[in-house]
Formats: sequence, C-alpha cells, structure tokens
Amino acid sequence: MNRREFGAIWTAAAALVMTGCHSMPETPASGMNMTPPAPRNGISAQAYHKAWNRAAAWVAKMTLDEKISQTGNRAPAIERIGLPAYQYYAGEALHGLRRLPPVTLFPTPTALGCTWNRGLLRRVFQAVSSEARAYHNVHGVGLTYYSPPLLNITRDPRWGRCQEVYGEDTCHVGSLAVESVRGMQGDNPDYLKTTACAKALICNNTENNRHRADASVDSRSFREYYTRAYRACIIDGDVFTMMGAYNAINGVPCCADHFLLTHLLRDRWGFRGYVVSDCDAIANIVNGHHYVPTLPQAAALGIQAGCDQNCGDTFQQHLRRAVDLNLVSAADISRAVVRALTVRFLLGEFDRAETVPYSSISMDVVDSPAHRHLALEAARQSVVLLKNENHLLPLNPAKLQSVAVIGPTAGFEAGSYAGFPAVHVSPLDGIAAALGVDVSRGLVRAGQAVGLSPNLQDQGAPGSGTNLDFSRIPNGSWLEFPPQDFTNKQEMVLRVVSLKPGGNIAVHLDDQDGPRAVKLEIPPGGWRNYATVTAPLGGITGRHKVFLRFSCPAGGLFKIRLFELLPRPPMAPRAGKPTVVYHSGCGIRGEKDEKAFLEAVRAAGKADLVIMVCGIDQSVDCEGMDRNTIGLTGPQHELIRAVHAANPQTVLVLNTNNSLAINWEQRNLPAIVCSLFAGQAQGTAIADVLFGNYNPCGKLPTTWFQSSDQLPPFHNYDIMQGRTYMYFEGEPLYPFGHGLSYTQFKYGGLRISGDTLRSGGMVEVSAKITNVGRRDGAEVVQFYIAAPPSPVKRPIKQLVGFERIELKAGESKTVTFTLPFAEQALWYWHEKQRKFVLTPGILKLMIGGSSADIRLHGEVTLEPAGGKSGGPDTLTSPATIARVS
Repeated sequence: MNRREFGAIWTAAAALVMTGCHSMPETPASGMNMTPPAPRNGISAQAYHKAWNRAAAWVAKMTLDEKISQTGNRAPAIERIGLPAYQYYAGEALHGLRRLPPVTLFPTPTALGCTWNRGLLRRVFQAVSSEARAYHNVHGVGLTYYSPPLLNITRDPRWGRCQEVYGEDTCHVGSLAVESVRGMQGDNPDYLKTTACAKALICNNTENNRHRADASVDSRSFREYYTRAYRACIIDGDVFTMMGAYNAINGVPCCADHFLLTHLLRDRWGFRGYVVSDCDAIANIVNGHHYVPTLPQAAALGIQAGCDQNCGDTFQQHLRRAVDLNLVSAADISRAVVRALTVRFLLGEFDRAETVPYSSISMDVVDSPAHRHLALEAARQSVVLLKNENHLLPLNPAKLQSVAVIGPTAGFEAGSYAGFPAVHVSPLDGIAAALGVDVSRGLVRAGQAVGLSPNLQDQGAPGSGTNLDFSRIPNGSWLEFPPQDFTNKQEMVLRVVSLKPGGNIAVHLDDQDGPRAVKLEIPPGGWRNYATVTAPLGGITGRHKVFLRFSCPAGGLFKIRLFELLPRPPMAPRAGKPTVVYHSGCGIRGEKDEKAFLEAVRAAGKADLVIMVCGIDQSVDCEGMDRNTIGLTGPQHELIRAVHAANPQTVLVLNTNNSLAINWEQRNLPAIVCSLFAGQAQGTAIADVLFGNYNPCGKLPTTWFQSSDQLPPFHNYDIMQGRTYMYFEGEPLYPFGHGLSYTQFKYGGLRISGDTLRSGGMVEVSAKITNVGRRDGAEVVQFYIAAPPSPVKRPIKQLVGFERIELKAGESKTVTFTLPFAEQALWYWHEKQRKFVLTPGILKLMIGGSSADIRLHGEVTLEPAGGKSGGPDTLTSPATIARVS
C-alpha cells in the first residue's frame, strides 16, 4: 500500500469519526477562546520548553532506526549518543506501588472515592510518589507509572473495573483525579516527581470483549460526561501521560483516533505530555478491530493519530516497514520520540542529583510510620455506614461475652493492582484485636518457595524470596514451601489466578506425593488480577512442608502470589475479654458446603453478636471480566438469612470491591457497614467504626441499584438512558452520596449572593452546617443544581461542588460555593450547532448530605449567553470553588 492509498483509508476513518460523537469542525460558543489555556499547576512553561528543546536536540542526533527503538515502553540504550536505556512502564501506583514489601497499600480508588476528600487524595499520592522516588533513587526502577488515575467513569456497576475508579460523577471523579495527579507529579515548577497516567481514553467500560469492543457513543454523552474528567486532569492537573484504550469508539480504535489524541487532547485542551497505548493496543488495531489489515499500517495509523509510544513492541517491530511503504514519515516518528523524551528530562534523569529536589528522598519514607498512619486515616474515612437501626452501632465491647465473625471476605482483600505491604490487617484481625484477642496465622509469599519443578527454574532461584510471584505455571508444575504450623488453623487461602477455566491446585503435606490436605478449584480471571480462593483444612495439626501441585487444561497457566493459614475458632481471649469465633460459612463463589454452612449458623446461634463479613472480589469482577449480576455471589445471601434467623443481633460488614444489591439485608438487618477494600489498614478501620473509636463519615461515590433490571443494556453508552443518579428515575437501594454518621448535622442559613447568574459572572451560595449530636464528626456538604427546562433532556440534578468538613459536637461552620457562569453543568452540547449552549431560565440550587437528602433549596435566574461569554471550554480554574469559615 502506498502513501496515497493509506491517506484514503485515513480520510475514510476521519469521516467515520465525524459521523459519531466526534463532531469536527467545532463551532465555539460565542466568544469561546479556542486557544488551550495555559496550565496553572506544576511544570512552568519555561522548564517545559527547555526540556523539549533538549529532547529535540538529542532526537536530531538519532538515526531513523534509533528513533524507532525509542517508541516502545522498553527503550534500549543508544550508546552511540550516550542515551541510557529506560523502562517507561515503571509499574502501577493505582493505590500504592505494586511491589513486594516494603510498601504502603492505600484503599482502592473506589474506597478513596468514598472519602470525598480532595486534600486526603493529594496526601495519599504524595506518599505514593515519595515511595516511588525512593525506590528509583536507590534501585533505578523508573518514574513513569501507568496509574493513577483510571478515568473510565463508573457508568454501570457490572463493569469489571469499578473498583479502580473514584465513582460515577464527573465533578467528583474529576476533582479527586486532579489531586491524585498533583500528588504524583509534585508541585516543583522545574521537575516532575513522577508521572501520573490518565487512562484509558476513552469509554473503555467493558471487559469481556475489551480487545474488540466498539463503544457507540452519542455526542452529548461524550462531551458532557465521558470527557470531563480527562479534561480536568489536563487543564487542572497538567498530567504528563495519557493512555489510549483498547476499544474503538464509533468505529475508530482509540489508539488510531486523531480526533481524540491530537485534536481534543492537544489542540483543545493543551496536553503537553506523551500518549502511550494500552498493552498492546496498537496490534489490537489489526487483531481485535480488523481496522487495517497489517501491523505496519496499524503502527503508522497510531503514530499519525498522536499515539507517541506503544506499550509493547508493535511500533518498534513495524514502523520501519511503515516508513519504507511511505505510510508514515520520519518527522512523525521524531515528534513522538521528542514528546516522550521530554518527560525524561523533566524527571531530572539527565541532570545532577543536587539540582533535582526529589533525588534526596530515601528509603526511610517507604512504609514509614507516617505512611502507615496515613493509610489508616484514609481507610477510616472511606468506611460508609449504610444503615444503623435503633443506633445499634457503635458496639460496646464491655457488654459482649461472645462474638461470631462469619463470612468469606473476613480475610485481607488487597484489590486490583495492589502491592504487598509488610503489615496488613484483615477485618477478622481488626475485630479480634479490638476485642482483645490475639490472632496468629501463617502468611507465605510465593517467592519463599524452597523447591520448584524443573519447568519453573527460569523464574527464580529456590529460597531467594526475590520473586513477587510465580507466573506462567503450566500443568504438572509444583512448588515446595518450608514447614508451616497447621495447629489451630481452619482455612487455607491462596492469592492466585488461572488463565483458563478448569484449573485446580492440590496441596500436599511433607512430600510431593504426601497426604493431600486440600484441593482448590481456581476460577479463571484477568491475568493481572488475583482471586482469593479458600478451602477448609479439616483438623490438620503440627508443622508440615507444603507442596502445591498445579493442574490445568491444555494451554492453561497459573500465577500465584501467596498463601495464608487462617486460625481455627475459638480464639483464646484475654482475661475479661469476649470469646471470638470465626467461620467462613461459604465461599465467595461456588456451591454451598453444607458442613461449613451449618457450622457457621450454629456458631451464630451461640454468640451474643454476629459480625458477618461478605462481598465479592476479583474472582467475580476484575480487569478482563465483567459480572452478570450485582448481588452477592455463591450462597452468601442464603448464609446471611440463616445466620440472622439464628441470631437477629447480626451486623453486616460488606468487605467488597463493588456495589451490591442487598435488598433483603437492607430490609431486615439492623446495621450495615461498607468497606470497599480499604488498603492495608482495612481491618483496623472497620473495627474502629464498629466499636466507636471512629465516627464514620464516608459517602458512596456511586448509586447502588436494587437489581440489574434497573440498568440499561450493558453496552449502551447513552448516559441519558437512566444511567447514574443524574438520569435514573427509579428508587435506588442507596443513592449517590449516601452515608450515615453517629452524630447528626443540621443545615441552615442558606444565602445566595444574587438573584441572577450572568455571562462572565458568578454567584456565591452559602450554608451553615451544625453538628447537633453528641459526637465529633465529619460531613460531606454536597452542592447540586438543576438546569432550567431545555429542549433536550437534562440531568435531574447534577453535582457541581462538595466539601468535607469536620465539626466538634455543637460546632457550626459555613460552607460557601462559588458557582461561575462557565460551570460545565449549566451547559449542554448542541449536536447540530456543534458547540456548548445553555438555556436561560430558573436555575435550581440544592445543598444536602446526598443526592437524595437535599436539605436546602434556592434558585437564581440564569441569563442568556452574551456576546463575550463562553461555555465550559473557556473555564481556566476549578468550576465551582468551596471555602469554609
């Protein structure tokens, strides 16, 4: 294919883009400034241009083949000009570094979303980036991370990666994502601390067919909903890495979409960094989407669209052929390499250490007491109190003689893209410790194997302990581990993943062919996500070597991280403390185990109080796997009903990675607490809430639906078809923003600075919040608007601002929101005019404790856009600003 023929394909692709949500050319709203606003945070223009010029000078020295060698995430050294090798994929930092100890593990993004605390998000990712810098300063591991933040907003709870996103609302997600970017990249005007990566652009909200999915998106949903958080991360956060997604949008693969990667990111929003493909989304243009027939065409299409780097090697393997066929120019490749290399200069890689402010960060910060305390603070703030009938909570330990902890997620749950902290507290650990009971267990990492089958010898030396995991484990393999103490241990827990269904692991004691302790069926899952698999041990005592034997279908492979031995009840109490017993009762998935089920129910009947810990994990939904139902899986609902029948004093703790339809439980159980895999301190945080050492203040970042029947078809991307609290007209199980406290807050004193919101102006909306209860607490004050009646469907209400405030008992504070005329929520995308417009009229103002708990109402008149006014694309500061007095 020659360049002219390739150009014809490109022209056709561009036409296809324009028929969908990508409407080009755009007509600006009256007076709209089409020049991208200058970044207000982070790297100065002077430092950026200096780094760009230095990168360009180095690229000018490279041959074409040398330039092409730099277009993959593994960029080799170019010794001829003195350029060191570099790994652009330094790792993941979604909620802490994904590493072996030492490392600090913070709550999952959806749990962090429950905090509604921008300042906390900044501090969390300042800690994460400090640990990243420390590892790089000592070990040279790289500084360009592929997360945070994930911005594929939670349009549907069945999506497999909901746990990786802050929530469902554009204002909420965008605000928190910006703080994660600022925390990762630092605030120095000359140097980046690390790079954050806003991903995966865009509408990448399906997992089961992720490599070939084509999202059909209308232009209003695209402009008003799906793009907003990305835009915020560029304009407000100055993020330096964007990741193109696997999917196509309206027929065009995202990594081949010039509109997305150049027109929108760079020309409209002023993006200054580099775009990397998901791994390996460039090859996916051919193999998944069949958009072009050959890999050289795909590589050329990606580079010309504005994808500067391929996670993988498709660019490196096929760009030379694309140049020879005149499909792409050397100048296009040079531009891409300069963009990526500029970031290396901004990270200070080529400067003296004493000139880079972050080069002095030492390993002392990693898993430091300060970071552990921050992890606990974040976990506490993320816990949501969903129900508390008759003030059952907080519990008084002094009144309890016996407590039964029951449920399959009482063990530690790390969540997706998680590291392995040296210290972690499961819900069972936390509850037992709060009641004065010691819990002993054995946790063994895969890297501690002392023997392995010959086909695994290339993955590490036995006993070295250096492996993060063992991967690519084929059928018939085995691993040997040192003797473990099985006395008083009830369950074995593995963190494992199987590439194909039908895999199992047999656990033998003392010898490869010794007595079989247990056999675990391993569910299939995404290759990067580990499932927690449990099985009862059945009365084994003493110390025994542990042999794991792996069986799987042809072509199947395993990866394993660790196994853990959980204690057998009863746990010995301290003097004067209650007895604590633990039974899983069932698994997260799978069939009902009658014996385990009945043991749990009997234990519940004998206890003063039952704390049930239930939920789902990556064996149900994860990267690569969506879920079909939004209820609890396996026999968990049945177990909860049976336990409650045996003991009505049953508290439900949802230790889970996603929202759940728990309708019977909400109607019948007296108290429900939610913790969305809250990091290394999850157990302590849950116990602190249950026993009153911490007053819960978390708020849900998503709508919890009663059933899948309330949801549109999964692949429907039209946000206006009943998606999220903005357009859902039914009755949810729990509304967006919901969360209770052990105290009460009174809202009053609503003040509005004017009765009209004019072009170029703003209004201030204030409310006085008083803690009228007996406990100190925190409240998240939420500010919503409802736009005037329009010729098109508009949100029922839409969040435009929020502020978390802490109030002592009896204390009052005033929260003031500044609402500008250019606020995104006031405008909608006019499909025919191809611009943002607004409808004048009465604008309703609402302040409350959730989207369904509106305490204060007001209104102003929204005037028409004037000749010099602009829509949301003219806004160069946070849309709605809050201050507290």
